[in-house]
Amino acid sequence: MLPSQLLRIKVRGSKVYPLWAKGTDLELEVAEQLISMFKEGKTLKQIHEEIEELEQIYESAGLDFKFVRGLALLLERTSSFESPSASIEPSKAREVVFRIVNEIYGGFVTDERDYVIEIAARELGLTPNELERALWADSEENLILTQGPDYSPSSLLRQYNMSLLQTTLFKALNMTIRTKSSGTEVKRLLRAVKRLGLMYTATKSDLVELRIDGPASVLKMTTKYGTSLAKLIPHVVSMRSWYIMADIVRKRGRRKAFLSFTLSSSSRELFPQERPEEPLYDSELERSFSSIVGSAGWIALREPEPLIAGNSILIPDFLLKKGAAKIYVEVMGFWTPDYVEKKLRKIREVKEPMLILTRRDLLCSKVLRIPKDVIAIEGNKIDKVALLRKLEEIEQRILGEVRERIGDQDLIKRGEVIAVKELAKELGLTREQLKRLLDTDNYVLLGDYLVKRSLLEQLREEDIPGVIKEFKEVLRRIGLPVDIAIPLANYLGYDVVWRGLDEDNAEIRVRR
Repeated sequence: MLPSQLLRIKVRGSKVYPLWAKGTDLELEVAEQLISMFKEGKTLKQIHEEIEELEQIYESAGLDFKFVRGLALLLERTSSFESPSASIEPSKAREVVFRIVNEIYGGFVTDERDYVIEIAARELGLTPNELERALWADSEENLILTQGPDYSPSSLLRQYNMSLLQTTLFKALNMTIRTKSSGTEVKRLLRAVKRLGLMYTATKSDLVELRIDGPASVLKMTTKYGTSLAKLIPHVVSMRSWYIMADIVRKRGRRKAFLSFTLSSSSRELFPQERPEEPLYDSELERSFSSIVGSAGWIALREPEPLIAGNSILIPDFLLKKGAAKIYVEVMGFWTPDYVEKKLRKIREVKEPMLILTRRDLLCSKVLRIPKDVIAIEGNKIDKVALLRKLEEIEQRILGEVRERIGDQDLIKRGEVIAVKELAKELGLTREQLKRLLDTDNYVLLGDYLVKRSLLEQLREEDIPGVIKEFKEVLRRIGLPVDIAIPLANYLGYDVVWRGLDEDNAEIRVRR
């Protein structure tokens, strides 16, 4: 994105037209000359001086200096600079020089500069030249180019157009995107909208229409929101089919003008076509959230499939899964009163269970009244205890619904011995979840098996062998799994005393 003072547009009537770089011979020539200026070893001051000269040359030829300066800014942003080496920390050098000036002259001097430098250098154990180089080594103009930009003249012009488009939309009231692109491309776009925290309404008919509130409509943090909208633009123009409409606010003195802007994929050759990389996490909040839920055994899937909310689409930030427990997570960030109403209406229409995370400083009281689970967070910090407590509550609630489907009569139909692992898989539960649910009068949980209580009671009348190995033979004979030998001995009232690492050698003793 470019600074607003470098924005190049024309306004005709109520419509705005950015002045795109079309790749003319003159534009390519300027781009090539600018790229050649960014050579390793040059100082930033030298580069800026050369750019100013180039601006003057091409301005006399009728080329807007804003265009030259905009290209130069993109090149500078993608270059690497380092401070020159110095014999002493620049701030320390300045501290000593300023102290000596104040002690000798009581303030600022110019005529005795060399004398002051000589005294300060002697105190610091440096030569005057070494001190001179160190004094302002950390200033921006003395930065040295260590790695130049990786642009060709044509790719630089396309990136310029991208930045010009982003700047044009920075003051948008709203932006509508229509696309007939493939499902994969649309999903990527919707996921980008969610990652960037934009306020949106999505509908689908013969095409997908995405209406996004613009920065000029946001109550708080307008600049941050405008930057988020700008980051979405590369995702849009990289698609095969798209059409953008936007209403833009432009100040004219004390008055505001409301302009319209349109652009379609017929102009896509003006922009870079590389699809932007999708980061694993778009914020520290998402990273923290995934870490917390993962520590409690939940699997966090980012940007799951969109949910149907009436005639609209809701794109959750996460889907959390833990056995039979499944819940969608929505992180509410930027909002306006109108957007909150629309968002809450969609959330109410979603049938799936949802957990809403909302920033306390942006919290609307209406959010707390929706029939979903809600947690307020402080800025980007999540209260780990509160989140884990809420997830435990949700899991218990879901498991309670599952428990109603697993009655004793259902278990009896399955036989006298039931493998917990197989039953958990069949019911879509983790083994831990199933064990928590198994509170039954007819079965006893021994290790990873459910064994009918009446069968176990028969063993109380049997003589139990003195070692586990012999006890396992008894279990084989009556059709019980040998894996339950130790927990079964404990259940029957015996102690198991280990004699080494081999459990077969463990002794079974009557409990005292």
